[in-house]
Amino acid sequence: MRTDTDEVGDLSRPKLTVIEGGLSATMEKREKYFVSAYITDTRLMGVLSVYARWKLSGMDEDCDLHQFFYIDCEEAGLETYRSVMGNAPDDIAYIEQSLTGGLGAKKVSLTERELKGVMTYYRRFNESRGLPLPENYREYSFLLEPPTELSADEKKKVMHDMCGDIKSDYQAVNYFLMRCFGRDHAGGRYLASKNVPLDLYDDYFPATFLKNVIDTDRSFDDGAVSYLCESLIEQNGHYETVISNVVVKNKKIVAAKKCSNFAVSAAEAAMMLAKPEFVTVYEVMLSEEDMENNIGELTVNLNTVMTSHDNGRMFMAFKKNNDHVNERIFRLNNDVKGVYFLTDYGQLIASAYSLADIRYLENKLRVSMLAPYLIVTAKYEFKEPVLFEFIQSDFEDFEDFLDFIRNE
Repeated sequence: MRTDTDEVGDLSRPKLTVIEGGLSATMEKREKYFVSAYITDTRLMGVLSVYARWKLSGMDEDCDLHQFFYIDCEEAGLETYRSVMGNAPDDIAYIEQSLTGGLGAKKVSLTERELKGVMTYYRRFNESRGLPLPENYREYSFLLEPPTELSADEKKKVMHDMCGDIKSDYQAVNYFLMRCFGRDHAGGRYLASKNVPLDLYDDYFPATFLKNVIDTDRSFDDGAVSYLCESLIEQNGHYETVISNVVVKNKKIVAAKKCSNFAVSAAEAAMMLAKPEFVTVYEVMLSEEDMENNIGELTVNLNTVMTSHDNGRMFMAFKKNNDHVNERIFRLNNDVKGVYFLTDYGQLIASAYSLADIRYLENKLRVSMLAPYLIVTAKYEFKEPVLFEFIQSDFEDFEDFLDFIRNE
């Protein structure tokens, strides 16, 4: 069984696209001088983003190498590598936003040795599972060859940097169950004492931890508290509610057991996850070409992550932290600030789960360069979310979609 220092050096929402290209053979041979690096503190969410900057021998001062890596700690491992040659702020910001914008992360500085130790660990993670490394290996191979073996103290420090401090029992319980349902034993071990079993939910892998409700069961004289947890999980399109008992002392899991489980229908799961949705619809008074030229207003400037769909593009704005894990009732999507959806039909739809958040989205548009070209055509409050149903439908116009579901 691993200790909490075994995560680094001894051997994760949507997939991200690898952009091909990279350094020429001549560029690969240049000396690389470390400038800076960071890792996000999102290890317990199951994903990490890593950045490194290098100066290259024989190159202009404005021609640094910027490297970005995306790591899925549960399944895919080291899955994405992208890079920028040069110091163009927009190019760097675009890639950084695409890889870190949805993580709710703090960026924690790494030394060159720590950086190489993390990369060595995740190379071995991939190799042990038969997973390919990202393309353009020669461009980042110098981080992995030779391998960097961190000491026990170095591993412990880096693991803490990646995970951050645990603020409450709720946070400890939610992260622990999330890691265990993801069969991420290294992440679970960071949160638990050595005698706590980590394979309680291995039969569910891969499972998505959608919701968790925590209730206090009893308190003990030594300061430990026992909690009953009702977790809604999804596995291969099937839903279950799993009841667990988790005991916490000093924000550390000291005991855990699975009590019971029962199947939940998709309709029941939807009801358990339902919450209000506030929607504002805009008509876009720009040509398709002009909108393309200003698409950065919906990505970098509005701090969103873009994904493409059959009837348009979705721009998801995330909260700046993962404090939603630090709540008695955890919902996976409570890290979402709101969504903009730009349809191919020329509509821009803003959606959020609270009045405060929809006003935030509206205000961001109001002060953007797009403001003169947007006309509000409708505002709605729904008892349960409808935007994602529209995105998955065959409709091009949101109003037509609403007419259809009203008449069903």
